[in-house]
Amino acid sequence: MTFNLHDDEPHDSPNTWEKRRDLCISVVTNHSPIILCTQQGYDQFGISRKGPQDTTDEHCTIFYDKEKVELLEGGTFWLSESPSVPGSISWGSEVPCIATWAISL
Repeated sequence: MTFNLHDDEPHDSPNTWEKRRDLCISVVTNHSPIILCTQQGYDQFGISRKGPQDTTDEHCTIFYDKEKVELLEGGTFWLSESPSVPGSISWGSEVPCIATWAISL
């Protein structure tokens, strides 16, 4: 299961976290996913889009049930012309964009 949590919008927006939170919680609770991936989450497996030294910026997060899944390997790469360079920006992006991957059993 995956969610783009998205930054909290201005309070007059229909997309504020306050308005989306209960639905997200309900979906996760009702479906009990073995693997849950998010964009813009903060407690994570994976590193910040700015690099491993930054713990305050956005992450593409993978949560998993360690009783059912064994993490074998994982990492993060930047969606840019320099995918191994933390914080790299290409192709007209205003901010770094990342992908987090995992191999599991």
